Amino acid sequence: MELRIDLLKGRREKSLFGIIFGILLFLLASGWIIMNEIITPFDWFYFLQFPLFGIIIFIKGLGYPIESLFGGKAYVLIDPEQISLKISVFSKNQSVNWNEIKSISYKVNKFEIKKTDNTNMIIKLSTFDYITATEVKKTINCIANEKNIQLNY
Repeated sequence: MELRIDLLKGRREKSLFGIIFGILLFLLASGWIIMNEIITPFDWFYFLQFPLFGIIIFIKGLGYPIESLFGGKAYVLIDPEQISLKISVFSKNQSVNWNEIKSISYKVNKFEIKKTDNTNMIIKLSTFDYITATEVKKTINCIANEKNIQLNY
């Protein structure tokens, strides 16, 4: 069994406020430059910054993740060799090989993994939506049973 989920992939909910606000920022900055006869360095800064913000807010309002455009990654990878998680673009990657796992304890909305070197790793399921958390639980349980790793509930 294997689980691969790209947490940034797919569309998010649209935001009418984000769409309108993004368009307004873009139009406001463009109108500022058109209306002024003398263009100062401040105007160029204004003209370059606000349309960019407007475009970013507009794209987010349409439901597309901006983070993925700039190379950000957030994923869940659970396969027979390893458990690897990166919950958000700004979080640190958590990874452990199955042969390094001594036991796994499931507590309310989290897995506590005890490694063979007596360190612990915690996987918080509360950061995922319900469907993803359920898939993570099923996959960890299935692979742990295949590898005869002790599961405590």
